[in-house]
Amino acid sequence: MEIEKESPEAPAAKEVKADQETMVRSLQEDELQDMLDEKVADSLLNSDMEVETSDQAAPEEAVSEEIVQQTIDAEQMQEALDTRVLRDFDEGIITFDRGGVIRYINPSASLILGLTENAVGKRYRDVFDKENDALLEFLVKATAEKNASQRGDILFRREDGRLVRLNTSCICLEDEEDAQNRSYAIHFDDITEIDILRRKRRESSAVFIGTMTAVSIWIYIVALWQQTGQKVSQEIMTQFIHAISLIMFFYIRHYTHFSFEEMGLKIKGIGKAIKVDCLLTAVFTAALFGVKLLLLRVAPGFFPEGAPFWDWSKLGWSDFAYPLTAVLQEFLSRGVIHENLRRIFVGKYSESAAIIVSSLLFGALHIHRGFMYMLAATALLSIFGILYRKQNSIWGLCIPHFVLGEVIWYLGFV
Repeated sequence: MEIEKESPEAPAAKEVKADQETMVRSLQEDELQDMLDEKVADSLLNSDMEVETSDQAAPEEAVSEEIVQQTIDAEQMQEALDTRVLRDFDEGIITFDRGGVIRYINPSASLILGLTENAVGKRYRDVFDKENDALLEFLVKATAEKNASQRGDILFRREDGRLVRLNTSCICLEDEEDAQNRSYAIHFDDITEIDILRRKRRESSAVFIGTMTAVSIWIYIVALWQQTGQKVSQEIMTQFIHAISLIMFFYIRHYTHFSFEEMGLKIKGIGKAIKVDCLLTAVFTAALFGVKLLLLRVAPGFFPEGAPFWDWSKLGWSDFAYPLTAVLQEFLSRGVIHENLRRIFVGKYSESAAIIVSSLLFGALHIHRGFMYMLAATALLSIFGILYRKQNSIWGLCIPHFVLGEVIWYLGFV
């Protein structure tokens, strides 16, 4: 029997095969470990993301709620501020919707329009009666032309009957989302006093121009008479001044809005004024007598030689008309010239300027009586101007005007 012998290369082949199997198992184990690691990593990553998302969601939600609340608070504060600003406006503000229902009216609007009841929630046609067609037409036109603002001055009659002038504007507060919810705002200011002042200044300018024209014509007439050598009696010249006064009185009454008080014809408080003016008259009368006595001693040639101290021979028909003359001249100098200058002049010294200029102008009207008489008239009328400003009436001043005029005449100063 033959025994089979083992080849020397067999053990080497077995070792190689064993090594290959070991390497394959190692690679398989590594792949399984990598797969496991990837799954664990994915699980951990997903878990971290969920945790992080969960942790962030709560703060973000809280921040959003806080922002919303702050926005609401800011809007409420702004609305309250807007309401307070509108409430404190000196001008009137009214808002109303497309249907004409008033949604807001500030206190100034109620005060200017003289509204005694709350108008919010009412239609403006029911609040403003038919006597205020101008305002109603203004509002209707403003609501019809939504893209244009309306402006203008309107006369409005209040419930108490007072007529006021309003400088008015109306704008559309358009709602882009819903045109049916469109609203409007009307803004107005009471310019009644301003309008009256402007009108009086225009009227005063017209009256003053007329007066200055008459004075200028009068001076030219006197100069022409003197140039031609013709002599016209002082009575006729005085009547010319009366004519100017009467013409200006009727002109002011019919073509201006001046009241009797604004023309210096106020009667209220006249008693006190008369007492002061009578005392002033007595003082000036005594002063005139004293001046004549002094002049007779120091300047005997000042008066005509042989003329009596008090000359009754000068008595004439004009003396009986002189009380009316005093009234007309005081009206012309104070009620016309002085008052109109007060309305025209502006500045710190406007009142003083009105007194001085009116006295100079009226003194110039006495050019027919000579230079000295003009100076005396200007000085005396300046004093009267100060008294007039305190009394605001010509009636008391007519007393010294009449008495002193007669005293000067009979004492021979003119």
